[in-house]
Amino acid sequence: MDKNKVTEFLKHRVLERFALGADAASQEEVNSNIQKGIMIRGTNLWVLIFAIFIASLGLNTNSTAVIIGAMLISPLMGPIIGMGYSMGVYDFNLLKESLRNFLFMIVVSLITSAIFFTLPLISSTQSELLARTQPTTYDILIALFGGLAGMVAQTRKDRTGTVIPGVAIATALMPPLCTVGYGLATLQFRFMLGALYLFTINSIFIALASFIVTRVMNFNMIGELEPDKLKKLKRAMVAVIIIVTLPSVLIAISIIQRSAFEANHRNFVDEAFKYDNTFVVESKYEYNANPRKQSLIEVRLFGEPLSDNVINNIRGQMSSVYHLPKVDLVVRQSNQEDGGIAITALQSNYTEMLNEKNRQISHLQEQLSSIRTADTLAVSSMTRELGIFVPEINDMSLQRHISYNT
Repeated sequence: MDKNKVTEFLKHRVLERFALGADAASQEEVNSNIQKGIMIRGTNLWVLIFAIFIASLGLNTNSTAVIIGAMLISPLMGPIIGMGYSMGVYDFNLLKESLRNFLFMIVVSLITSAIFFTLPLISSTQSELLARTQPTTYDILIALFGGLAGMVAQTRKDRTGTVIPGVAIATALMPPLCTVGYGLATLQFRFMLGALYLFTINSIFIALASFIVTRVMNFNMIGELEPDKLKKLKRAMVAVIIIVTLPSVLIAISIIQRSAFEANHRNFVDEAFKYDNTFVVESKYEYNANPRKQSLIEVRLFGEPLSDNVINNIRGQMSSVYHLPKVDLVVRQSNQEDGGIAITALQSNYTEMLNEKNRQISHLQEQLSSIRTADTLAVSSMTRELGIFVPEINDMSLQRHISYNT
């Protein structure tokens, strides 16, 4: 067989695997489903309000399961997918309707969550709330790929699968809105800005993903757009994407740098101060993201003091060996004025270790007390007495056993 024919055959079979046309719905069906999804009134409106209350409760109680449940029943995805689809087919009436419902949905969500967070049952700020205040590039990727999966599912004949609910969970539109409501209710603007930025990222990139799938599906254009206006639209889309993406990239870079610093700090303390008669009692750091300013690592030692030459040698290795440039090192030893602090810290560590050992011993004793070994039996006496009362017995068997007190 000709090599070119083999290549064409394999290419055809591979492309056939990735083709989206086999189970695709008609454009009329997709258009109808998207128009139904963008409407926020009646049932959809009440479901949105109830979902916001549920998500706010989940954030307040730090319950991931409750937050996931709220995201599953939320209708927030509809208007966002509608915006991407309408831009893809130049249906500007649908775009206006999607934008109108999208803004109305945001207002309702913020009012609902703000009302909830003004109630007296609010607890302190939980980790689920804090997680929605620092969006990164990873959130962009999640929104983009989630939006691609969601729009592909919207264009199928069978829409009863788990793709759309899964996208609703992955892209997490509702928790950021509830966090913005928390910021409004408690007048904490750092929560408002971070969470609103995360919601903006998710919305824009889900809409972008919907736009991409719409163009890939090669749907018929509903409206017309002049070449000049089309160029302006594309430039505006690129500008919005760049403006939205840039801060998240900077945040992601900052988080990566901080994580690298923390890992290098742990490695530095474990390796550089490894001496037989000197022990690290405590180490702490102050990370400074500003490259013009120095970070700080403070180490407290106990045992045989290290000489100045040894400490200077350790300082010299921080940049080249342990990748800690522009970091100031402070070493406090037990022979210095703050030796009492080091001894106190050491005693505290030993006390914690001792308490943990005592807890383990107590737990093992409780387990041991629940097991009772049977007492030794007087076999010969019991045999003689039983032979007198029951003469027909020729022999008998006795066995030790263990009983458990439940």
